[in-house]
Amino acid sequence: MDALYIDVNKTTKSLKMNESKKVDKKCKRYAARLQSSKGVTCTEKPGINIILCNVGQATGLLKEDIVNLLNTIPSVKLKKFVAQKGESHSYLVFESESCALTFYLKYNGKKCFNNDTYLYMCFVDKVPNTEAICPYKDPEGLHIIEDFISIEEEERLIKLFDWKDDIPNLKNRQVRHFGYEFRYGSNDVDLDEPLPNKIPKECDIFWTRLKRNINLEPPDQLTVNKYIPGQGIPMHVDRHSPFGPTILSVSLGSSVVMDWRHHSGLNVPIVVPPRSILIMQDEARYDWQHGIQPRTWDPVIEHQTQNGQHVKVVTNETRNREMRISLTFRWTRRGSCDCMYKTLCDSADTKSTTDLDDTIASNLEELHVHQVYEQISRHFSSTRHQAWPQVVRFVRDSPPGAVLLDLGAGNGKNILKRSDILQIAGERSSGLLSECKNYIGDVAAADCVRLDLLYAGIRDGCADVIICIAVVHHFSTQSRRVQALQTIARLLRSGGRALITVWAKDQTKSNYLCKKKENVIQNNSIVEVAGVNLPVHENRTQFQHKDLLVPWKLRGVKEEKLADKPESTLLRFYHVFEEGELEQLCVSSNLIVEKSFYDEGNWCVVCNKP
Repeated sequence: MDALYIDVNKTTKSLKMNESKKVDKKCKRYAARLQSSKGVTCTEKPGINIILCNVGQATGLLKEDIVNLLNTIPSVKLKKFVAQKGESHSYLVFESESCALTFYLKYNGKKCFNNDTYLYMCFVDKVPNTEAICPYKDPEGLHIIEDFISIEEEERLIKLFDWKDDIPNLKNRQVRHFGYEFRYGSNDVDLDEPLPNKIPKECDIFWTRLKRNINLEPPDQLTVNKYIPGQGIPMHVDRHSPFGPTILSVSLGSSVVMDWRHHSGLNVPIVVPPRSILIMQDEARYDWQHGIQPRTWDPVIEHQTQNGQHVKVVTNETRNREMRISLTFRWTRRGSCDCMYKTLCDSADTKSTTDLDDTIASNLEELHVHQVYEQISRHFSSTRHQAWPQVVRFVRDSPPGAVLLDLGAGNGKNILKRSDILQIAGERSSGLLSECKNYIGDVAAADCVRLDLLYAGIRDGCADVIICIAVVHHFSTQSRRVQALQTIARLLRSGGRALITVWAKDQTKSNYLCKKKENVIQNNSIVEVAGVNLPVHENRTQFQHKDLLVPWKLRGVKEEKLADKPESTLLRFYHVFEEGELEQLCVSSNLIVEKSFYDEGNWCVVCNKP
């Protein structure tokens, strides 16, 4: 009996030692990956700083998840939680080394979250300072009147506009419309289709009070958005021509940080308190985009004076969101817009994409590439299940030990189940980034990061292999397409190889064309955006133009219930390529073309860096 007891003890001890070795090996692998891709240096010496190697904002980690773990060990006190946007790792700063060590010993290598995620961590000497300094000056024409309504009025309005879960949803929130239905696909309304439900009379109090600041007639359109923590809305500007020069938004229930982005590159976070009214006019109305990031918390923003200047500091401290309802009021109008702000204006003088300056081209891509992919990411991913055979063959040829970059990885379907090469998937869309994380989660030597952060975090000549599948055709000017190819050349090591694919203008040799549409008369509608006149393509027909907008219809996404609604059709910008055009881009970027071929409606090039 004693011998048996000793054997059981030995077996248990052996199992624990083996498990500890596995965890240690896993942590060292993460540490090496973080060092090579992010420049993060881990240490074996315990301290107050811990990096959570495999969980972060990009994987859906919430501050509440960490709080729930800390609640199981009350003696452990946390000073700071740092989760950077788009990153699959995060940091914890504890009050003392003993607190950090206690947390490390209890949870490293353990299954910690409801989604069966194992947590792997290392000690680090430094934690990034994510406090950002922003100009104090808000967009011109943006005004916030705090305590515009009382607590009692807020409660009555929440009761009036709150609803149950059976109301149809958009992807990121629940919505109701009054007067006219706001169409999110085009950010406008159909003035020929008024709604029977008008703006409730309970809103009349707003116009009386507003006369102290601005004299306005009552609006004729209202959109009510209900946000639960974790939901947001993509960056956008309400289309100029369908609406007047003033837009109002009343906030109920919770404060929120609203991000404002100017096409010059300036970003300003604005705290919108509950019971306030936000007034958008002039530049704020016409020349800035605004949006709300999908997260359960917001950073605490402090107003400070530094070097004699007023600035905003986005601190590492956070405040949890609660349920919020926004009431957005608009005044509809007909005819073209005659504003002086042409960059985002849908009525600006049109021009071809070859004439665009970089700022306008960037804005066009923001509106009709990046924002669209944020909205369709889940549906898009559901239609992409397998890598193309040509891509699979190319990646399989990568030698053991190779570093492979997938630039514009989408949902990660091109990442192979290989543990002998380091595969890094770069994706700009946060929605697709999340899909990619789920797809490659069980690939040991693979990671998925924000594409713009990937560019900033790796050195020139680091990649043995690069794939860039169906990305370059989304750049709206020749110079921006050249820049994309030059980036690929810069990241490749000497002798490295790349596979690049783009949509072909000629679809006659593909399965894309629909025989039922071969006699369709091409009467392309025209959309004006950012001063550009672009035709809207008829899906499943031959391309008639090189620069165009291609519809994406959000069908089959059950939870969005958008099958036949106008906002379910979104427009993506494409530059479709003529034969030989992609090869010329490669040559101009000092890449040597090994072979060029046509594959199911795509021009493909395999090239190398001399």
